[in-house]
Amino acid sequence: MAREKTNDFSELSDPALDLVAECFQALSDPTRLKILRALKKDNKTVQDLVELFTCTQPNISRHLSILTKAGLLKKSKQGSFVVYSVANPRIFNLCDNVCSHVRSMLALYNEISLKK
Repeated sequence: MAREKTNDFSELSDPALDLVAECFQALSDPTRLKILRALKKDNKTVQDLVELFTCTQPNISRHLSILTKAGLLKKSKQGSFVVYSVANPRIFNLCDNVCSHVRSMLALYNEISLKK
């Protein structure tokens, strides 16, 4: 597939939007967001993440697979361990923008609630 030449959302092709949707779908689970947040600080193995999140190993592995398939994580072999890392730190800009939007929405909601 030819690479898109624009970063402008309004000019993306339908196949490119399918990839965008896949990325957003991968980010739609709180556990996956927590995994990304944990990997922002340092690369981790599946076992590291299991210990952090009190989830089962198969559950963490499933989340890691979804994030990797969406291109958000990459993995490398270090000895007998598979180590996961963030594929592109720009994903945190998106997360920061969404968090800012949520804070604005919460402030508006609180303002409306106080007026009632």
